[in-house]
Amino acid sequence: MADLPVNDLPDADVAVLRRRAAAAGLPLLRYVREELVAMARRRTADDTVVEFLESEGRDLIPDIEMDAVALIDTYDLPADALGAFSRRAYATGVPLGDYVRQALITSARRSTFDDVMLEFHEAQQRDPSLNIDMEAVAASARYARGE
Repeated sequence: MADLPVNDLPDADVAVLRRRAAAAGLPLLRYVREELVAMARRRTADDTVVEFLESEGRDLIPDIEMDAVALIDTYDLPADALGAFSRRAYATGVPLGDYVRQALITSARRSTFDDVMLEFHEAQQRDPSLNIDMEAVAASARYARGE
């Protein structure tokens, strides 16, 4: 997990995270940390399972695997964020490192309007000869997204 942004995620997902980090003016590692904290603090469907298991008196203490240790060391997640991911991972029967990895992949694949525009801007920067009507791209993206 220590190399998660570069070595453990699919290239396309890393590209999205890098693009978002650059747009936010943050280094990739810091962006991923902030994204993880935000994801941990947002309610998910898995929280319903966590609440049910806790109401049944189950103790949701996951195994501390190497990926979990790297997650703590690399991203320095606050206790509440780490706790939320740990309980969700345990409740779903998935190792903590795998759970967080999948959460990041899901986040990267949930494209936003800003992602679309950033990708077109990046393409135009790579090849300045491209004549891209950004207003038309924006209008098309909004239309396709139902905005």
